[in-house]
Amino acid sequence: MSTTVSILGNTGREVKLRYSEKGTAVATFPIASNSYKNGPEGRVKTTHWYNVTAFGKVAETLASNVRKGTHLLVQGRLGFKPWLTKDGQPRAGAEVILQSYDFADGAKTDNGQEEESPEPELQPEPPQNDENSAITEPFDDQF
Repeated sequence: MSTTVSILGNTGREVKLRYSEKGTAVATFPIASNSYKNGPEGRVKTTHWYNVTAFGKVAETLASNVRKGTHLLVQGRLGFKPWLTKDGQPRAGAEVILQSYDFADGAKTDNGQEEESPEPELQPEPPQNDENSAITEPFDDQF
């Protein structure tokens, strides 16, 4: 049994494409999704970061067409990936194994024409990971 999630957000950097030893394409990128809640100071925005991993032809397509700030709807299996901080402290972050995606950049107008969306609002980039490391660090302040 697995948990399936849908996340609407903006990509935090260019898609990183690599190939497994067996030749399978593997694409990874972070996606940020904002949520809002009312607090004592008024409306407060919180940004949640998720690492997304895609495989095969989908990975190659994403690497060719997705840039930093691309507005996407991603759907996939949710998991949690552990890592160690620079101080050796254990952490875990959310990871989505991509099952499907859709570009969410254009909006339909009343006459059926597609209009361009305003520039997406991005939060600061997630920390960069060492590509050679088996353990990744998707979040600074998670857990």
